[in-house]
Amino acid sequence: MKHPLTLTLLGLALLPAWAASHSTALFISEQDLNGDGQVTQAELKLGREVEFTRIDFNADGLLSETEYLGEFEGRLMQRVGKIVDPEKRHEELQRQMRQAKVRFGVLDTDRSGSITREEFQAAGLRMFQLHDRNHDDVVDEADVRLAEEERKAGKESFVAP
Repeated sequence: MKHPLTLTLLGLALLPAWAASHSTALFISEQDLNGDGQVTQAELKLGREVEFTRIDFNADGLLSETEYLGEFEGRLMQRVGKIVDPEKRHEELQRQMRQAKVRFGVLDTDRSGSITREEFQAAGLRMFQLHDRNHDDVVDEADVRLAEEERKAGKESFVAP
């Protein structure tokens, strides 16, 4: 019988890479590796590590702009391929790729031209902290409810319910 961690890591390697979402509910669904309805910092770090390793095509420990944008474009093509209107599909592809290029620049905090593991992890942890509205070191349904309450109270923020 295989070790549960080995099976988890194998499953993680098959997942598509996701940016840390701006929606708390989506963040949970994307980052909840064990399916318990919540995301811990350890779980997020593990997922980000697997994601970084998968995107780092040449295994040099850095994400080049080509690696980062190429991985994103592959996922994007699957999504925009469902848009029937060719002009809208093309516009969406260009818009999303421009945003991805900007995200690369934001993640490359030392302006070295590549994203280090540390920079990649730090970006994920910043999103975790934004979603952890009750500051209990877990992102879960309670945080989704708090985000929804803030939205209803007119306190729109960078992250949504």
